[in-house]
Amino acid sequence: MADLTSESADLYLTPLRALNEFTYCPRLFHLMYVQGIFEESRDTVEGRLDHKKRQSRGQIGSKDNDPMEKPVPWRSDLVRELVLSSESIGITGKFDVLVSENGEVVPVEIKHGPAPDGSGKFIVGPYSLKAEAWGNDQVQLGGQIALLREAGHPCERGRLYYRQTHTLVEIVWNEELANAVEWVARETRALISSPMPEPLSNSNKCIRCSLNYVCLPDETLCLKGGLDEPRQLFPGRQDCGVLHLTTPGTTVGKSGEAIRIAGRDAKNTLIPMKDVSHVCCWGNIQISTQTLLELADRGVGITWLTGGGWLRATTTAPLEKNVYLRRAQYRVCDNPQICLQLARWIVEAKIENQRVILRRNRKDGRMQKTLRVLQSCREQAAKSESPDALRGTEGYASKAYWGAFASLLQHRDGRCLGMEGRTRRPPKDPVNALLSYGYTMLLRDFMTALHGVGLDPMYGFYHAVVPGRPALALDLMESFRPLVVDSAVLRSVNEGSFSTDDFVQAEGFCGMKPHAKKRWIRSYERRVDEMATHPFFGYRLSYRRIFVLEARLFGRFVSGELSEYRPMTTR
Repeated sequence: MADLTSESADLYLTPLRALNEFTYCPRLFHLMYVQGIFEESRDTVEGRLDHKKRQSRGQIGSKDNDPMEKPVPWRSDLVRELVLSSESIGITGKFDVLVSENGEVVPVEIKHGPAPDGSGKFIVGPYSLKAEAWGNDQVQLGGQIALLREAGHPCERGRLYYRQTHTLVEIVWNEELANAVEWVARETRALISSPMPEPLSNSNKCIRCSLNYVCLPDETLCLKGGLDEPRQLFPGRQDCGVLHLTTPGTTVGKSGEAIRIAGRDAKNTLIPMKDVSHVCCWGNIQISTQTLLELADRGVGITWLTGGGWLRATTTAPLEKNVYLRRAQYRVCDNPQICLQLARWIVEAKIENQRVILRRNRKDGRMQKTLRVLQSCREQAAKSESPDALRGTEGYASKAYWGAFASLLQHRDGRCLGMEGRTRRPPKDPVNALLSYGYTMLLRDFMTALHGVGLDPMYGFYHAVVPGRPALALDLMESFRPLVVDSAVLRSVNEGSFSTDDFVQAEGFCGMKPHAKKRWIRSYERRVDEMATHPFFGYRLSYRRIFVLEARLFGRFVSGELSEYRPMTTR
């Protein structure tokens, strides 16, 4: 996927830490150093905090748990953070700990995890290293030794300290380690101008990797036919949620690690920032600059909408990751044949999911004619020879679907929120008002998912590319309209959550009252937080997790790693 020239690759200097990542997993190296993706995990957070603590103390370990008799001090005649580079080897990096012993400089690397048991050997390409320390750690330390030696510093050994097992291991410089370092440096330079490597097959390394839900190793192998049953390596539901601010005049500020929300009644509410995945502002909401920047730094986007649900703006961090993925996206979306095939898959999935909604909610046999019409439309969509023909088929299927959808709405207490077909801009009845509002929230979720993956939500393949219209988000959300929004509307209406008193109706227009908007937002969030079994992978995910998964799978298609992109359908 990367488009770096061979000349650029020859000039590339591999960071010392990247030597470790490549030896551990070449695919992880590509994600982090070619695509610029990094996600925190428990291990990375603990390691980073421990590194800062040790750095501030200027020692290895603490007096209570260090196996050495006393902390190793910083030498006053050495730079605390020495940076060296070598064009001949092709590596560069910063040294955190350097000690001087008997006229020799000794680099020390502190690792958060345990040391290996010392049995066997570690294979690094064509070379084998002793099992006294993890192979990837030895290569990283070996890179430090090589840089020091080339810079003229006497260095014949280095040390690795594993905090979890309180183990200090000394690594001696030898020909095998030198060859392994040079081999890894060459391989990383070659990889920065190459497509992403194949994932590891059924590897335990994937279990605790912080990028396993980005890498999707088992899912990729499954879709390629190389794995029957993928493992679910990441939680099916997010721990954090979307913060909706709906009351006009609300002000939002920052209070330490929390978001402070103040309404017109001057009462403050504190919400931990770690619990927020996105902020949605409906109408006149004021957010301080400090809060905006802090949320952007944490990767939390903000969507600004009118009180009626029209998308006005989004506030996010710059799209700085995965630039080559976006280049691949533009190339794919400029290819008419590929765009037509993608659109066929999208429309097929949408019609199938419409059939699912009708089958689930009407089992008395009165839907058979409509189901046959939708099945015929799905088959015709798969053979459409032009985008216009495909849109015609989609429109015919939608007309049949919405005509049957109204019959699914149940009378309750002598009242029924009925509908006469699908109307929008503006909606003309309560059900259409709920649908339009729900599609706005679904669009926001897909824009957030696409932005987080590194794709451009504005450039799509089916919806016309118009300035200000998030075409790709509209494309990918099509098949989820029935599963998420239509399903949530049916449940809410048939449970009696809304009545005609919750809406303002005028000639040719219908809108929700403020209290009804809050109730509908809660219903929508309940739906996207529900778990569904993925038809390809067999495990359960929340719909919001599935949105991100779909965006990543689409990204793998445009990058060439997957030959198809089939949107999710349910039974």
